[in-house]
Amino acid sequence: MSGWNCYIDSLMADGTCQDAAIVGYKDVPSVWAAAPGKTFANITPTEVNVLVGKERSNLFVNGLTLGGQKCSVIRDSLHTDGECTMDLRTKSTGGAPTFNITAAMTSKTIVLVMGKEGIHGGCVNKKCFEMASHLRRSQY
Repeated sequence: MSGWNCYIDSLMADGTCQDAAIVGYKDVPSVWAAAPGKTFANITPTEVNVLVGKERSNLFVNGLTLGGQKCSVIRDSLHTDGECTMDLRTKSTGGAPTFNITAAMTSKTIVLVMGKEGIHGGCVNKKCFEMASHLRRSQY
């Protein structure tokens, strides 16, 4: 689905994001487009199913993984009409920095954006939400 790469380029253009992806979750979950060589390019169907699944009770306790990266759930409104976003933060390993992530759901896709070090979660959320809103208007 190489036509989706322009959306990734748009998300990455201003330099505030280090990773972005558009993932299809209907039928067979798969990465439609992602920043090359980054974490989100490695997202598995199992990770997608956990992210969009109806079972939400353990997410705040156990977190989830995206492309093998462990994440803590900060706010889960993924299934809330009008919001459709989830805010996460990577878990640190060995004192490494952590990064804000937002996932935004449309009728067919999940937009994922990871900010660079020091980029506020609100900035990441806004960018991700706006791209998802555009895709919703385009019937995705």
